[in-house]
Amino acid sequence: MKSTYLLMVLTFSPALRRMLAAQCLVGLGSGIFAVLFNLYLKSGGYQEDAIGRLLALQSLAAALASIPMGWVADRTSRRTAYLIGLSAISSGYFLASQSVAVGPIVLAALIAGCGQGAMMVAVQPFLQEHSHRRQRPYLFSMNFSLVLAMNILSGFLAGWLPGFFRSSGWAGPVGEHGSLQLSLLAGAGFIFLAILPGVRLSRSGPRPGPGLAPADPAVDAARAWPLVGRFMLTSGLIGAGAGMIVPYFNLYFQDWTGASIAQIGTVFALGQFGTAVGGISSPWLARRFGSANGVVLTQMLSLPFMVIMAWRHEFWLCAVCFIFRGAFMNMSSPLRQETLMELIPPVFRARASAADSMAWNLAWAGSMFISGGIIRQYGYAPCLAVTFGCYLASGVLYYLFFSATKSPMSPRARA
Repeated sequence: MKSTYLLMVLTFSPALRRMLAAQCLVGLGSGIFAVLFNLYLKSGGYQEDAIGRLLALQSLAAALASIPMGWVADRTSRRTAYLIGLSAISSGYFLASQSVAVGPIVLAALIAGCGQGAMMVAVQPFLQEHSHRRQRPYLFSMNFSLVLAMNILSGFLAGWLPGFFRSSGWAGPVGEHGSLQLSLLAGAGFIFLAILPGVRLSRSGPRPGPGLAPADPAVDAARAWPLVGRFMLTSGLIGAGAGMIVPYFNLYFQDWTGASIAQIGTVFALGQFGTAVGGISSPWLARRFGSANGVVLTQMLSLPFMVIMAWRHEFWLCAVCFIFRGAFMNMSSPLRQETLMELIPPVFRARASAADSMAWNLAWAGSMFISGGIIRQYGYAPCLAVTFGCYLASGVLYYLFFSATKSPMSPRARA
């Protein structure tokens, strides 16, 4: 497995390596924001409900922007949409690091959200169209795992940067809020640096596969959009379930198990590591079970761990369940991406990715608007139960819709 993985990685083209390099820088900058942005807002006087609404607004902007950005990516190039996304995210994060006033913060959330929508519709089609069939399981896995690895690194970096800015005197005397502000500025800088490999990406747009003539657009559309609707339904269920509990896992460990901040940080770092390992394992799953069946298997394997988390209060038991739940659930992400790109005709791939991302983000944002109140009134168990039901329904529907799909790594698949 290791030698096969390494050999496949060595066959990646320069265009793919530049995209992966850009994705690493994006993961590093976004990871710093994920760790510190809530703390920055809290130090600026925002309460938890306002922070939750801002995060939901950002997801809503990503969902709505993904549709026009998908059209841009399909009609011009994936590179164009990707560069728009990089510019918008870095600009939004830079604006957010300058002021905690309501107007600039809301505008920053909208700009960054639109950038995320552009990124989501560009990356997967670019990877699909600049790779060979047998590279793709490894490529999608590598992209997913590299971003997670950068998130792990950014977690440690985010914990170190504020102290560095306070103690070094490099930026003059700064307090807690000022050190967080400078750290967020550094995160925006990493994303801005991703433009350097981004501008060197290929400008080529969608193209038919090897040996295939361009199909009738009407026939392609008639085949594509029913498939997109099925993907949207299953993704929307996952987004709805995730929005019920995932944004609150740090509070879950603090309130439900009595964990300290240090313990929570350790569990989250281990959770990211476990998810990265799971992502690396996805090519083996695709070869053994097929991409679509691998998605269903990993989602179903995550469900028992959520039941235990809703039932028991012991910290280490819940921590182990959290790590395995995240690893299994997120292990399916590269497989889902590969299956979507494999089934959709090239000229619709960016719009299909946009629709899939929109469904997830809208469901996530909607859940976040109500889940905080449910937790405040009834605790975490009801939210975990709703998440369980959403994930179960998504897995069953995904099996019914796509279980007959052949993996590109299957011996019977076309070379």
